[in-house]
Amino acid sequence: MFDLYHGVKTMPQVTLDELEIDSPNKKGGGIYAGTEPKYFRTVMDSLDIDFSRFHFIDFGSGMGRALLLAADYPFRKITGIEFSTELHEIAEKNIRSYTRRKRACNDLESVCEDATTYALPREPSVYYLFNPFNRELFGSVIRSFERSLAEDPRDAYVIYMNPVNDDLFVDSPAFEPLDRGPWHSVHVARRGE
Repeated sequence: MFDLYHGVKTMPQVTLDELEIDSPNKKGGGIYAGTEPKYFRTVMDSLDIDFSRFHFIDFGSGMGRALLLAADYPFRKITGIEFSTELHEIAEKNIRSYTRRKRACNDLESVCEDATTYALPREPSVYYLFNPFNRELFGSVIRSFERSLAEDPRDAYVIYMNPVNDDLFVDSPAFEPLDRGPWHSVHVARRGE
């Protein structure tokens, strides 16, 4: 229904075996599935932040549905990181085609890059993950978050949908749990005292 209403293609689910991906991390990627709008909005509406200060970054952004949903909020910028060229190209087309009459953020982009090598912007950010990686890759991405936040402490939130590896965030010295539901968790970066 979302796709038809907004003139985009963010479904169906896609396994990485169906895609040509030039990355040693292909085996560690998950199935692409579009974020459920209702759950996304529930989590976003629970954040007590000034969205205009934050860069929304979706790791494993696929066809870009979460990017489009994030455009309903006045983020400073919205970026999707996707290592599949095919999904990235669909996301770019979706960003151009999205028929939402009034976006709160118009600065949207999809970047075709492996999440494990993406250089995190040194600015307040909301990191969004819809269970895009296996446990090993999650560990690598979390270590990247930890290094970046240690080098440049800043406001950062993690929204993790379908949090099957949530213990990695719970055990991380860089984050503390903020919220947990049956289909999501939210963590906030610890700030030095």
